[in-house]
Amino acid sequence: MDDTVLKIALAAFMHDIGKLVPRETLHISEEYINNHADLYQPFYQGRHTHLHAVYTAAFIEKMQDRLPKELNQAQWGEGDAFINMAAKHHRPETPMQWVVTIADWISSGWDREPYDQESQTSWRDYQRVRLVPVLEQLGAEPIAAQVECSYGYPLREISPTNIFPRLKREVEPVDAVVANQEYKCHFEKFIDALRNLKHREENLELWFEHFDSLVMLYTSAMPSDRSGKVVPDVSLYDHARTTAALAVAIYLYHQQTATVTIDAIKDYADQKFLLINGDFYGIQDFIFSRYGDLRKYRSKILRGRSFAVSLFSELAADLACREIGLPFSSVILNNAGKFTIIAPNTPEAQAALQNVETKVNKWLMEVSYGENALGFSWRAASAHDLVAGNFPDLWEQLGKDLERKKLNRIDLSTYAGPVSGYLDNFNNDLNPPLCPLCGKRPAAPEVAQDDLVKEAGSSCKLCRDHIFLGTNLVKKKHLAITTREAELRDPDSMLREPIFGYYQVAFLEGDLKNLARSGQLLKYWDLALAPDGAVPTGITTRFISGYVPVYREGDQHDERLRAGGRSETKKLELIDQIEPDTPKTLEHIAAMARNPTEKPGVFQGIDALGILKADIDNLGLLMACGLDPKRFTLSRLATLSRQLNNYFTLYLPHLLSTDRRYQDIYTVFAGGDDLFLIGPWNRIIELARHLRATFADYVCRNPAIHFSAGISLQKPHTPIDHLARAAESALEQSKDADKNRLTLFGETATWEEFEQLQQIKQTLEKWLAQKWINQAMLYRLNELLQMAGEERRVVANNEVYLDDMACTRWRAMAVYFLERNIGKEIKAEERRSV
Repeated sequence: MDDTVLKIALAAFMHDIGKLVPRETLHISEEYINNHADLYQPFYQGRHTHLHAVYTAAFIEKMQDRLPKELNQAQWGEGDAFINMAAKHHRPETPMQWVVTIADWISSGWDREPYDQESQTSWRDYQRVRLVPVLEQLGAEPIAAQVECSYGYPLREISPTNIFPRLKREVEPVDAVVANQEYKCHFEKFIDALRNLKHREENLELWFEHFDSLVMLYTSAMPSDRSGKVVPDVSLYDHARTTAALAVAIYLYHQQTATVTIDAIKDYADQKFLLINGDFYGIQDFIFSRYGDLRKYRSKILRGRSFAVSLFSELAADLACREIGLPFSSVILNNAGKFTIIAPNTPEAQAALQNVETKVNKWLMEVSYGENALGFSWRAASAHDLVAGNFPDLWEQLGKDLERKKLNRIDLSTYAGPVSGYLDNFNNDLNPPLCPLCGKRPAAPEVAQDDLVKEAGSSCKLCRDHIFLGTNLVKKKHLAITTREAELRDPDSMLREPIFGYYQVAFLEGDLKNLARSGQLLKYWDLALAPDGAVPTGITTRFISGYVPVYREGDQHDERLRAGGRSETKKLELIDQIEPDTPKTLEHIAAMARNPTEKPGVFQGIDALGILKADIDNLGLLMACGLDPKRFTLSRLATLSRQLNNYFTLYLPHLLSTDRRYQDIYTVFAGGDDLFLIGPWNRIIELARHLRATFADYVCRNPAIHFSAGISLQKPHTPIDHLARAAESALEQSKDADKNRLTLFGETATWEEFEQLQQIKQTLEKWLAQKWINQAMLYRLNELLQMAGEERRVVANNEVYLDDMACTRWRAMAVYFLERNIGKEIKAEERRSV
């Protein structure tokens, strides 16, 4: 990474770090402020404003022992001192300082003239201002800028609990003293964690990624703008991240076009930017493809494939940045297989993108034979296109470009016809020579003796890698991504098929200082939340591993594995499969649907899986039309996207891992705006109800934001692709019925109707316990319900034929049946009171 590019990215990312800083904690004296006011603060109506700029400078100076030495070295990179690039964004004097200033304006959605007015508005008591949710403001019609929000976020580091908004009276401090104390406590925790960030001395680029993660943790709930006329709904983190991306693009554009002048940098009309969208096509085909008997490996390979999709998206974006010469911070959105990058609009950048797209798709063609592909779409944009209400049109056109690319995702001029050399790659000495796990790729001699696939007889390298990922994700905390050439000791602890032929992935522990110092360690991620929901610090935290139920001590004694009509041989086979800290098989998960009875060791119910698929309704329309166009900015889009993603990637996995009711539910994927879960059928139904309630809380009970869901019940040995199709069909049924609905047992109901049915269920359970009714009556009641449904269908046709009229007898049959059977098992005198 070029030093100057990294310097600009860090300076732009840290330009508002002073907003996090309480004066007392850093001991910022009045003398320090007076000495630096003219250097960093603008002067307006007889006074200096924007004091946070001085605090940014103080942070860089006074935190030297916790920051990389380069940030306070005069000779690092080109241009101004780092401190001035970061802190002079309100009083820029040089081209490099103007790069950060213009990036700051564009990120805020400001044109030049409105900025001069907005930047001088009076500040509120800024420490008492809390971030308000964009989610509360989205609606079917655009909402004006001056909106009074009822909810806010607590000033806390993000966690599965803290990401939920609360009523403003619960989060806003009662006075300035309390507000200041909250800021001091928050900042002190931040700088304590800052001290312990890894790789400060070994690798500045890697440290920056760890630092970004820490800032995300502590500033995602802080507003970036706290002036009196602004709705404080953009987080400080998302503003910093988009500012960094824009600043790098501005600098590289002018540097590569030899126009690094103040006037050129301030020009809003020139198309300096490339807005790039990327999408991984064929996700479901990739995850749910099946062949042969995968029962032993299904849970591991599902988890591994799902995680591999996340890696493909992350690393495709990373590869594009590396080819163009951008830092990781130029990726402003990345979830659910899609990403957005801001790059300079130069021939070099466009050539690099085309090269990456060709390279990635060549690799994907080799491993998936056209089942999967990566698509890039990009558009040139000026600063004017990104502000003043123009951004929604640009964003819509980018989305349409990507959809068109999806229809032409394979280059037929290169890849049409049979796969060259496919048959030559088979080794008939292997048994079998075709991978038994995917049924597509030739088995690889390199993995024939691998313990991970020894019971399959053979495997291709990619399927072995998916089992490797699925096995280790539930055991290991840390994931290292290195270059292919990195010197890693154990070949069994890494991929056999490096991603895109470049990225090696291994589960490693420790500081990895030598790998970092050599530049071979590209990323180092912590994937695990603490049991209490605390997000780890020290290295980069990524919420992409989901939750998978694993075997625990004592599971081999669970009587539910011995229940039902299984043979003794099958029961012993299930018990023998139990190995602590490995993913539970789908058969074990299905067995957890059985409920205990009053008799010890006797269970009721059936072994069945519930497959839940859900996604947010009309999200694209809400994002495009739910805000006033002038408020649809890059940073606000980033805030909204991250907040929605956090529900699925932070809250949901923690819920599944900590709530005993849901600990047998398996995350196939969850992120962006959708989820796919597998679990015991009855627990899945309970979970759907819980998610609907908590999601409503998460979006501030905004009636415009809701999700549809479909649940399919299947036997555990059902092929994987059928599980996916059945759940997708149930979800489509909910969508076709006007959305905001649940489809279960083939019937679709609104969520309100579903709640009413839950109350009816509870009433029936009570009657069963009191022996007012019995099981046989419930079966008979089902028959009557079917007749009632048939009557509705017959009447809807407006013509009733004699042969169809039998169903209309259900009312009379119900009266007769109930009269004869209600309270049949209780005494006559008690029966009269029923």
